[in-house]
Amino acid sequence: MRMRTFMLLLMVFTMNLLFAQEHTITGIVVDGSMGDDPLPGATVSIMRGNDKKVTQGTVTDYDGKFSLKVDAKDKTFQVRFLGFETQDVKIIAGKTDYRVVLQSDDKVLSEVVVTGYQELDRRKLTSAVTTLKIDDEKIGAVKNIDQALAGQIAGLSSITATGAPGAPVKIRIRGTASINGTQEPLWVLDGIPMDGTDIPSMDDLKDIDNIYQTSIAGLNPSDIDNITVLKDAAATAIYGARAANGVIVITTKKGRAGKPLINFSGKVTYMPKTDIDRLNLLNSSEKVDLELGLLSSNYTYRQNKGGVANILSTQGETAAYKAGGWNALSEATKAMINQLRNTTTDWNDILFRNALTQEYNVSISGGSDKSDYYSSVGYSDEQGTVKGVGNTRYNITLKTNYQVNKMLKVGASVYANERKQNTYLTDSNGFTNPVYYSRLANPYFTPFDENGRYNYDTNVQGKEDSSLDFNIFEERANANTKRRDRSMMAILNAELRITDYLKLTSQFGLQEDSYSLSKYANENTFAMRKEKLFTEYMTADGVKKSFLPDGGMHKTTEYHNRQWTWKAMAELVKKFNRIHDVNFMLGTEVRHAKANSIYSAAYGYDSRTLTTQPVIFPSQTWADAYPLHLETETENAYVSWYATGSYSLLNRYTFGGSVRFDGSDVFGVAKKYRYLPLYSVSALWRASEEKWLKDVKWVDNLCFRTSYGLQGNIDKNTSPYLIGIMKKGTILPGITEDIINSETAPNPNLKWEKTENMNFGFDLALFHNAVTFSLDYYYRHSTDLIGLKMLPLESGFSSTTINWASMNNKGVEMALGTRNIHTKHFNWTTNLNVGYNQNKVIKETVAQNATYPGREGYPVGALFAYKTAGLDADGYPLFVTKDGEKVSATDFLKLNGHGASTLTAEEQRNLYTYMGSTDPKWTGGFINTFDYKNWQLGLNFIFNFGMKVRVQPSYSPSSYDRGLNVNRDILNRWSAENTNGTFTKLMVNTERPREYVQYNEYNLYSMLDTWVKDCNYVRLQSMRLGYKLPTQWVNRIGVKSASLSIEARNLFVIASNYNNYLDPETMGNPYAQPIPKSFIFGVNVNF
Repeated sequence: MRMRTFMLLLMVFTMNLLFAQEHTITGIVVDGSMGDDPLPGATVSIMRGNDKKVTQGTVTDYDGKFSLKVDAKDKTFQVRFLGFETQDVKIIAGKTDYRVVLQSDDKVLSEVVVTGYQELDRRKLTSAVTTLKIDDEKIGAVKNIDQALAGQIAGLSSITATGAPGAPVKIRIRGTASINGTQEPLWVLDGIPMDGTDIPSMDDLKDIDNIYQTSIAGLNPSDIDNITVLKDAAATAIYGARAANGVIVITTKKGRAGKPLINFSGKVTYMPKTDIDRLNLLNSSEKVDLELGLLSSNYTYRQNKGGVANILSTQGETAAYKAGGWNALSEATKAMINQLRNTTTDWNDILFRNALTQEYNVSISGGSDKSDYYSSVGYSDEQGTVKGVGNTRYNITLKTNYQVNKMLKVGASVYANERKQNTYLTDSNGFTNPVYYSRLANPYFTPFDENGRYNYDTNVQGKEDSSLDFNIFEERANANTKRRDRSMMAILNAELRITDYLKLTSQFGLQEDSYSLSKYANENTFAMRKEKLFTEYMTADGVKKSFLPDGGMHKTTEYHNRQWTWKAMAELVKKFNRIHDVNFMLGTEVRHAKANSIYSAAYGYDSRTLTTQPVIFPSQTWADAYPLHLETETENAYVSWYATGSYSLLNRYTFGGSVRFDGSDVFGVAKKYRYLPLYSVSALWRASEEKWLKDVKWVDNLCFRTSYGLQGNIDKNTSPYLIGIMKKGTILPGITEDIINSETAPNPNLKWEKTENMNFGFDLALFHNAVTFSLDYYYRHSTDLIGLKMLPLESGFSSTTINWASMNNKGVEMALGTRNIHTKHFNWTTNLNVGYNQNKVIKETVAQNATYPGREGYPVGALFAYKTAGLDADGYPLFVTKDGEKVSATDFLKLNGHGASTLTAEEQRNLYTYMGSTDPKWTGGFINTFDYKNWQLGLNFIFNFGMKVRVQPSYSPSSYDRGLNVNRDILNRWSAENTNGTFTKLMVNTERPREYVQYNEYNLYSMLDTWVKDCNYVRLQSMRLGYKLPTQWVNRIGVKSASLSIEARNLFVIASNYNNYLDPETMGNPYAQPIPKSFIFGVNVNF
């Protein structure tokens, strides 16, 4: 009995002892900067030992709550969440419930950096990497994800070339690494590199929508969690031969453990119509006076054009006016001309509109200990400020991950979208582009008569002096361009964790992109009239007619691109003896891409019956010029092997390296050039962990980084094989045979482009991360760049592609973040980033007969022009020689009697003066965020300095068409009555015939330095005011949290002189849509 009693007491004692040693604490983690909202997914863990090893932990649920078992010897637990200051919480005896308030700190060192291949501890990161959190508070209401990067990241320049809906942004990371190859960064979506992200040339936007969307245009910014930009070789070399221009890694949102979270967000955007007053165009009275003045002068180019000439011709008084002037005209004619003065058409009002854009997104996410999910749908309807132009996007995203067992985890993601664009039918002269036509349309021309019928603007040229009927509203009604894009990315993931430190991963990605393009015009359009005019030929009986049948035209293009990528990797992450950290990964990757397109053209098209008529070509030459059917197909395959590793000692010294071998069938002739070895080495010294600095409490982080590596690039537009166009032709009289036209000789030794990259940088954080600063210097040297080499004509080829060009980039990047004020209710933070890049082409060929300079010794975006010094006594430009002498064009170019230069091509090249580069030298952003209780105000400025742009001359001095409007520069031209005019006189071929030929036929005037302008600007990219509704309010109606916002984008721009242009970013292209102002109202609700 005593023994039983003793045993019972022993058991009770033991149980009490165990209970005392281990118990459960609970709590909630909230966001202290946004009204104490719960933070789901925060990490709560117990850290033990000198190395602070995690012994046990958990994550907060949907309501921010957690439950954790702790031991009696545990004194603190730690709470972490990305973007917030980590907090150590003291465990108080007898207390079981805790409330932890985390404060937002964007500059605190992030725990993990996602590179696309690995998730790395930032404390051991040896490379130049910047991560940007994607949310409305940071980037504002952007339509496309590439717009989010403007002004956010040092060393990344972002230039918007047009305000067209859905248009991409020109992005450069640390300059340009190729001359003819891909210059765009590599985009990576959740670990899978994307294809089709190259943006087309923006130099010719006569087609108002000729910016075909890239594959990233379909991504919904609301689905993206963060973007990581990889800059130096240590970060990008693992991506191999597509990483020379930098890498942009997109990480999408995923579900977190806890109850389902339903999010709804909506935005309504108002964009006021474009104000074209900045174009400084002539009004009706000024235009009439100009036309009258020209008719009484000796300037006769297209003298029958314009409203005044039309009236005089109709009244039969042209000769009378030329002989006697205004007083020689009849009163009726004077009244008709004065009627023109009093007629004003507001082209700004009838061609442009106030646009309204709508965007709605709904997502549901959640998960458990074993699985998580995220699904969303999105809709965006983006109207352009140009009437009839718009872009609609539909999105659906499905993501899930499942922990099968302790070892195996699998996941699947699908991103699908459809985009629809509507715009005008293109025109090679740009007249159907409303932005361009608004510059040309006469202010007195009325598009409709009093009965609502079309008036035709016959001043718009067709061919030579033809007068085709043109009405821009008729084009809108009877012609259009429609494009539909569909994209899908499917990603499958598998992870097999062999041990705590060794895992195998595999990833398969399938990308499908397609578009259908339809261009339609019926017979009652300028487009069809012009097509008929340009296809006229002389028949056997001497009659001139078009070979096209009566009716309209319908041209369609179908394009499809498929890329699949498979990756397999093994990764080892191990810590030895508490001071040695090893991270090693090796893997392989296979990629296959195939694209095809089909183009067809039908004439005699009747949209009512959907029928066409056959085309009978008068000759093979005409058939080649107007193909009715074309098909293209391209296919490429790539294989890679890679390895990367790092070693850290004492959490202070880290050494890293990577190697990759890339192989491609693009360079498959000479086998020794088929594979390209790429590598990087890097090191980091975290000085703040040294004993002599660790006790300095106000220094939170100080580390020094350096890296060196070799990156690659590929020019998919080249081939080592003989490339030509096969067609029918006649060499011997009466015999038609197959002919291959090829101007470029094959080169079996063609190989990859390479870029060496060196980087030196340091990171500093002070006063509990109240001040953060990073500085990087880089040098990039690109060699084996693919370019053209001119060949002797006796070879049968004009040129061949070889690896012989080279260039370098060097620059400095700086990022500064400060927490200026930090109180319980008010916070003010500032972020400033600045990047400087200097680019130089070291070696490049130039054609022997080229008269425009090559870029060797200058930036890849170099602009050259003839240096001038005003006008001479006759109103002609004076040119400045290399000796500083001011001479006429005749002496400058050494013109012969026919107006051609007697100088050699090289001598003509040497006449040019370097003006600057189209790429900015200085780029950056200045961002301020103010938080007061539930209110937040954000101001985001971006800037670009050191750019030049060549603009279109205000008018042509030898071929100004008086039938079209022009800006007021022409009123300040030199004339006998205005010898103080600063712009060139209107020339006639009898005064200086040799110079007239140069200005009229050789495009001399546009090459003057007058038309190369500075393009420096600071733009208020975004001003956003947000309000977080109090939690106690919204909880009553079943809402978890809700916020409202008002944002203004592109409110103003401070720039160097851009008179006569709508925007400094688009002034180099008169066809581009201006970047509009926009005002956005947004709502975001969590259920």
